[in-house]
Amino acid sequence: MKIWISLTAMLLIGTTVISQGYVTVKEGTLNSSNNYANMDSYFNMQDGDVIILNEDTKGSPYLFEDYKLGALVKDGEMLVSNVALNYNAYNDEFVGKSSLTAPDSEALKVSKSGEYQIKVGNDTFVALPDVSNGYALQYYQILMVGPKYSLYKKHGKTYKEKIAATSSLTRDVPAMFKDYSTYFVADPDGKMTEVPKSKSKIVKIFPGKESEMKSAIKKNRLNTNKETDLIRLIRYYNSL
Repeated sequence: MKIWISLTAMLLIGTTVISQGYVTVKEGTLNSSNNYANMDSYFNMQDGDVIILNEDTKGSPYLFEDYKLGALVKDGEMLVSNVALNYNAYNDEFVGKSSLTAPDSEALKVSKSGEYQIKVGNDTFVALPDVSNGYALQYYQILMVGPKYSLYKKHGKTYKEKIAATSSLTRDVPAMFKDYSTYFVADPDGKMTEVPKSKSKIVKIFPGKESEMKSAIKKNRLNTNKETDLIRLIRYYNSL
C-alpha cells in the first residue's frame, strides 16, 4: 500500500526547517524554536476555548503514560532517532524532546507530514488524509500491512469539563479525558473504510468473500471488537 503523501517535507535531514513551536531537524538532532507554549498546561479546543489542566483532572490527553524513545523514519532510513516522543491523542499531534530526562516543558510539537513514519517503542504511526474529508492529515497507528487490506487504528480522546457540586449532598465531578479508538482497513489504492463494530456489518467490508468471512468468525469464535481477533480476521482475508 502506498502510504506516503505528496506533500512538501517539513522535517528534513541536513537542513533547517523552522516552524514556530515545532520539532525540526538539523544534522540529525533536534532544533527547537523559542516560542513554545507548554503543552502540559493548555490545549486548544476546536471552538477556541482553552482547557486548563490541574491535579484533579482524571486521565490524560496523551496516549502513553510516559514519553518513550522513538524515531522518525522515511523509506526505511532514520531521519531522527533516540528522541523522546509522546502522542497527544486529544489534539492529534506528536510532541518530542531531546531525551527522556529532559523537562516536559521543553517538548515541541512534531511537524505533521505524510512523508515519514513515527515510531514510538514498538508502535508505528503515519499521517494519512482524514477519512471524512480526504485531505486533512490525521495520525493512524499501523497495526498490519497486507496485500488486500492493511489495518489502522485511530486513537482519540474526549474531554469532559468539571461539574461542580450543586449542594452539600453532592460532590464535584472532576474534569476527565476518556479514550476511544476506531479501526480502518485500507485497500492497495489507499481507500480507507471504517470497520463496523457489529459482526453482521463487518462482513460487508469484504466484497465477494462475505460467506467465507462469516464462517471464519463463527468457526474461530472471533470477537471483532477485540483488536487481536480483528487482526486475525484481516490476516485471514489477506490469505484468501
